[in-house]
Amino acid sequence: MGILNLNDLKEGMVLAADIKNKHGNILIKEGNTLTAKHILLMKAWGVTEADVVGFDKDQVEKEEMHALSPELIEAIEKELRAVFPPCDNHPVMAEIYRIARKLKLRQAAGNSGEAVS
Repeated sequence: MGILNLNDLKEGMVLAADIKNKHGNILIKEGNTLTAKHILLMKAWGVTEADVVGFDKDQVEKEEMHALSPELIEAIEKELRAVFPPCDNHPVMAEIYRIARKLKLRQAAGNSGEAVS
């Protein structure tokens, strides 16, 4: 089980926990297999993440990295290091860096013809 960002969710993933709105009402019950409609519903209700069976953030990132060349990954990381100071001790900045890195990797994959799953 692992909590994934809404943008990392894919159809066919199985929920490990109920999806609730900000009022605590259940939108989608644990054990349901995600569909495109479920993901749209979560976006509409402002849900930002979900706990899914068999996936975690590290696994999703490794799969995305595997689809790209090491040279491309290093070039993106070098570019981001020039913009971001070391932020290991600051959780908010570390998350912003993680998101920027992920977006740059996806953008590069789209521009180079390499696929990111």
